[in-house]
Amino acid sequence: MPWKKGPFNLFGIEIDSEWRSDWKWERIAPNLPALKDKVVCDLGCANGYYMYRMLELEPKLVLGLDPNLKAWLQFQAIQRFSGAENLQYEYLRGEQMDMFPQMFDVVFCLGVLYHTPDPIGMLRKIHKSMKSGSYLFVDCQGIPGDDHVALFPQKRYANMKGVYFLPTIAALKNWLSRTQFNRVEVFFSEPLSIEEQRITEWADINTSLNESLDANDKTKTIEGYPAPHRFYLRARRG
Repeated sequence: MPWKKGPFNLFGIEIDSEWRSDWKWERIAPNLPALKDKVVCDLGCANGYYMYRMLELEPKLVLGLDPNLKAWLQFQAIQRFSGAENLQYEYLRGEQMDMFPQMFDVVFCLGVLYHTPDPIGMLRKIHKSMKSGSYLFVDCQGIPGDDHVALFPQKRYANMKGVYFLPTIAALKNWLSRTQFNRVEVFFSEPLSIEEQRITEWADINTSLNESLDANDKTKTIEGYPAPHRFYLRARRG
């Protein structure tokens, strides 16, 4: 069972995951509000890596939502030893965020929006789950360019199934503003690197990012689309 998110160190065993999730956390952490005694949602939490990183900030509760059974099993394995009582994992999708009306002080939506066929609908449901004045953090894969557009792949994108809308930064900001978020700020924008997502001993998979890019032109995917960029944004619910 490949480890997608990490790294973890369990009893001296270094688990080197496919994604360097610690790099993402280092980019996000300086932009966080105080999480002490706050109720937080990690939407698309995978195996809970970011939930564990939040523990040092003393939130009241971190609720992770993800319908991925393998990721849930990894979380349960870690949780047996962590003893963290303020972490909870529910086997739910982002489309079910409106089950938690005005519950959250902070919502993390990391690597989720481009996997839904209805990003606007999901953002609206996220908005309903948030308290007034709360924060939303979005990490979204997208494409370069200044136009207010999104790429909709014919079948796969960078060898991935289940990829729908890949926006430019301008389009992503429009999605947020049209779903009633304000104070939208971009705090990171770079091409995704093959050092950040790659095959490892603990992610023994056939393909990762390097294998999904054009061998002769790394600015394109193997399907001929623009190579992925990562956009990180912070927004507020008024």
